Amino acid sequence: MRKNLLAVCLVTLFNITYAEDNDYLFATESWPPYYDDTLKNGGFFAEIVKEAYRSQGKKVRIVFTSWKRAFELTKQGKYQGLLGAYYVPEREQYFKYSSVICHSRQYLYSKKSSNISFTSLQELSQYKIGIVRGYYYSDEFNDAKYLDKFENVSAKQNIKLLTINRLDLVTADSRVMQYYASTAFPSLANQYKQHPLMIKDITVHLVISKAIPNTDQLHLEFELGFALLKKQGLDKAIMRTHGFSP
Repeated sequence: MRKNLLAVCLVTLFNITYAEDNDYLFATESWPPYYDDTLKNGGFFAEIVKEAYRSQGKKVRIVFTSWKRAFELTKQGKYQGLLGAYYVPEREQYFKYSSVICHSRQYLYSKKSSNISFTSLQELSQYKIGIVRGYYYSDEFNDAKYLDKFENVSAKQNIKLLTINRLDLVTADSRVMQYYASTAFPSLANQYKQHPLMIKDITVHLVISKAIPNTDQLHLEFELGFALLKKQGLDKAIMRTHGFSP
């Protein structure tokens, strides 16, 4: 109870602190190279969101926390929007989804030295698999009770455990895996295997909380701004400046 009260107080403090300088307060986790407070302009996904609102005369601040916390507090309306949500129909009761901003392709990864090979998930029951707490991967994967899944707070932490052989496999977005293997864990570069079985190719969105009174306004402002970016080719230009193909 005390932890929940503290969480509400901290979010309220954020809102008070930034109310004068920002129109909207959004939340998400750190998910480079999509978005992170250490990346140029917050990463390509964050930059697209901010630029879409800026074109409508609005300023957005993004708070980085754990995914589970960002998800739950946005669902409650403590934050107005959540960056990087996969499209899951069951979540539409809590959020209004934006147009598709990009795609996330999720794979399983192992170290080459482990010699793991498989053609279906059913063959993986003997392995310890790192997943991120609160993530939706696919119905088949999320419902696979026969898999030994180890929950962690981030893909980065799972990849770290993979490098020291504490995990046999990790689930990760292909861009995220490439990013961490070339930055935080260079010893893993060229030493990991992306398995051909894709867990999911899923659309990624900004979602607006349905617990706030102006859901439709925030949603419309983003859609108008995003449409303008696409018309001018600025969404693709932003991705290119961050080193990604649209």
